[in-house]
Amino acid sequence: MKRYKLYLFDFDGTLLNTMSALEFVFSVSYEHIGMKFNPKDTVEFARIPLSESYKKMNGDSAKWQEFIDYIHAALDFPKSLEANEPYEESLEFLKYLKDNKIHAGIVTSNKATHVKDVLNVFNIPLDTFDVYIGNQEYKHFKPHPEPILVAIAATKKNYKLEDVVYVGDGMNDALCAINAGVDAVLIDRSEEFPDSNDYIRIRNLNELFK
Repeated sequence: MKRYKLYLFDFDGTLLNTMSALEFVFSVSYEHIGMKFNPKDTVEFARIPLSESYKKMNGDSAKWQEFIDYIHAALDFPKSLEANEPYEESLEFLKYLKDNKIHAGIVTSNKATHVKDVLNVFNIPLDTFDVYIGNQEYKHFKPHPEPILVAIAATKKNYKLEDVVYVGDGMNDALCAINAGVDAVLIDRSEEFPDSNDYIRIRNLNELFK
């Protein structure tokens, strides 16, 4: 595969398996406002903005801010942090990034501070990544290109778009990359997505450097 000067990654479902943690967070947050969450929706809701999933749940607009505040708090509950787990190749891959001084960043719809807390759980050095761009660093969510463009600008290295790749686990990630004008890599561990000329499909992170 082509080598890039900057590798940008989604976090949840891409670098680490955070689905059990997110299932817990969604469940307790909806319960907090008197609603019941179906665990089967975890993967879908992890890939779309909270405002969009809240609409799918027909959430009360009057309780939106209370819901969001609880989501942000629940992400850092001990039970949430403990529920995250690495994929088979995750820890080795992240060590490879650091040991080889590969320029990388995280671009997530999650909170950047929470991402760092999760990395700390697994003793992953925070300087593995040059930039952390979370939902408080941009206004428009994926598939809008802003999250990726903000990340590139934050590196202060004037990367050309053709030298940047974004790796994610959902179609919104791929579309975000395409809209930003960078190459898109879709990690597809469960054979969920079709092949396409619009993105490169891989089965695990290690394929990025083969």
